[in-house]
Amino acid sequence: MRGKIFLAMGVLVVLVSAAYIGTTQGYLGSLFARYYTDGGGSNEGMISLEGVSQYILAEMKIKAFNMTLFIAGAALILGYWLSGLIMNPLNKLIRVMRRVAGGELATEVPIERADEYGQVGEAFNSMTTQLRDLMDNRKRLVEDVAHELRTPLAIIQSKLELIQQSQGTVKPEALLSVHDEVLRLIRLVDELQLLNTAEAGELILNKEPTNLPMLMEELIELVQPEADEYGVSLAVSCNEDMPTVCLDPIRIKQVFLNLLTNALRHTREGGKITVCMQIIHDCVSISITDTGSGIPEGAIPHLFDRFYRADAGRGRIAGGSGLGLSIAHQIVSVHGGSIQVRSEVGVGSEFTVKLPLG
Repeated sequence: MRGKIFLAMGVLVVLVSAAYIGTTQGYLGSLFARYYTDGGGSNEGMISLEGVSQYILAEMKIKAFNMTLFIAGAALILGYWLSGLIMNPLNKLIRVMRRVAGGELATEVPIERADEYGQVGEAFNSMTTQLRDLMDNRKRLVEDVAHELRTPLAIIQSKLELIQQSQGTVKPEALLSVHDEVLRLIRLVDELQLLNTAEAGELILNKEPTNLPMLMEELIELVQPEADEYGVSLAVSCNEDMPTVCLDPIRIKQVFLNLLTNALRHTREGGKITVCMQIIHDCVSISITDTGSGIPEGAIPHLFDRFYRADAGRGRIAGGSGLGLSIAHQIVSVHGGSIQVRSEVGVGSEFTVKLPLG
């Protein structure tokens, strides 16, 4: 666009220059043709100075008027062309913006050029794509939350109806299932609130120097009874000179507890889960490897999405709320780290968390 404007201005300058040169030459030619005879310079070929002055002034007025009309016409034409060059793409963009503002998020600006307007169109199309994704994510989130809430609420409703219909005194144990569902609802709400806070960048971390091997040993002791119940062995290996890492121990415990629990749920009896800690460059790497059922390749990119379950056949209670990995991913990201997954169906999975040492 800038090049076209410069080109138009250059053309205008050339036209004005050409008109000026042509006018000057024509005027001088007519002057000499009228006031000088073939003999040139003689008194007979000259008229009075007053006549020359009057003629020059008259001719200059005519030439100036003609030149003004010419430049004005050229400027008008070029200005109209330039305004169309500038306004036509803007008008197209404004029409698309109005349609998007009206709710037609699938509308896109046609990209027909590679200049600044084309770049604006690409940026606008990228924005509308992100808006569509956000709308789809919000819709899925509402559907998933409604689905998650429906089951415990239905259980609570049915239990309360049975209690209301009962003739005798309600025994405390009859309320246990209702209490469990209420706790599940509270846990779901807390997880959603934590996830939203982390995604908004508002999660507050209480960092302190932490001994990761000791923290991991505490987690292993915590899940050991469940591992014994499943018939799964647990093993931990780490470097002897593992330094302390500045992090939020409570949040990091939440991350690895979720990873260990998931590994236990997907590892068959007689299987093994290995926790390995090592220093890689300026990061500490903690990998949790299991010999479980593995994760399909197509499911790996979606593992950290809200409410996503690689095994759709798992029940809501057995499979959790589907928020654990999303929360783990956000907590690790807030710490400035990363979490990666490698898996093979029928062989097992490996989740690797990298946290900065600083």
